[in-house]
Amino acid sequence: MTATTTLILGGGFGGISAANSLRSLLPAEHGIVLVDRAADFHVGAGKTWLALGERKYEEIARPRGTLLRRGIHHLQARVIGLELAERRVTTDADPLRFDQLVIALGADLNVAAVPGLADAESFYTIEGAQRLRHALERFSGGEVVILIPRVPFKCPPAPYEGAMLLQEAFERRGLGGKARITVCTAEPAPMPTAGPEMGQYIHGELERRGIGYQPQKKTVQIDGAGRRVVFEDGSEARYDLLIAVPPHEAPKVVRDAQLVGPSGWIPVDPQTMRVKTASGEIYAVGDVTAVPLPGRYKPDVALSLPKAGVFAEAQGRVAAHQIAAKLLGSAPESFDGKGYCYLETGGGRAVKAEGSFFELPHPVMRKAVPDEAQFRDKLEWVARVLGSPR
Repeated sequence: MTATTTLILGGGFGGISAANSLRSLLPAEHGIVLVDRAADFHVGAGKTWLALGERKYEEIARPRGTLLRRGIHHLQARVIGLELAERRVTTDADPLRFDQLVIALGADLNVAAVPGLADAESFYTIEGAQRLRHALERFSGGEVVILIPRVPFKCPPAPYEGAMLLQEAFERRGLGGKARITVCTAEPAPMPTAGPEMGQYIHGELERRGIGYQPQKKTVQIDGAGRRVVFEDGSEARYDLLIAVPPHEAPKVVRDAQLVGPSGWIPVDPQTMRVKTASGEIYAVGDVTAVPLPGRYKPDVALSLPKAGVFAEAQGRVAAHQIAAKLLGSAPESFDGKGYCYLETGGGRAVKAEGSFFELPHPVMRKAVPDEAQFRDKLEWVARVLGSPR
């Protein structure tokens, strides 16, 4: 058998999963190279903890190399060009050639997409979460707006979880009657792909805590001097503290390679994760992809798989099995559209919502009553993610 090289771009959930799975499937003579510009991997679900001062960075992050199986070459470099016809990737280090390619570059955050948004706080990056922690320490009361100006965005429960945890933190500090939180979102409902029942549940949890909720609010601009958010329908939201989810987009290197479809993301086969717009053994997994769903809640509203780490991890494993099947003649594994997410509700409680997104006539998501056991389950999941190579 001729030795090959599989190049994996991006070392998040999907990239690490693809690399580790493929290493366990292929003989040692097949090379596996994982490229990521950052030295560390961190669990995105921990950034709310970081912003609230409940965890330190070291508790939600690990050096990426420690999470990879032996026999995987880890290159810390930035990807700057995809030359797919030549089977070559350029980086700010050395150019790399590949026989198989897995694109797991995630989503870039573009605050410039909304005028004035750069001045908002955010917990969607490590640096943003650390700045927000200091802003919250200085905050003594007033109007807090949690803003979702565009969709889609990764980790759909995060803004709602953040609102509930922030309300609890304010109450602990004696600011419960002085701070008012409102979530303003471009979504028609919380986590709309999860269905109306889940949306109604989250809305009810917000209402029970006195957290305001304004859906279908597409942001036009942020007036920092006037401390107001201006929406497309002409309404506005005043704030003393603005916390935003930055608009997400596919990385420039992916767009420059003309891999994105009308959605702005890489279209892939939902079962195999193979890139539809490219020839050869090219796969894409995780947040950089658009995975269409077969079912719909409304006939005229198409649905796509939410962007979440658990899906990226499963997709990375599927891409690895697809590659191994081609090389070894083994049985391939397919992506089943199943996954879960945790929604912390405060007080050491959480909900684990489990979804089956390829179901017909529409996706199905099941949840339980929030409790301490599900919160412990989330902590154990984070510990597993940050543990030994999977």
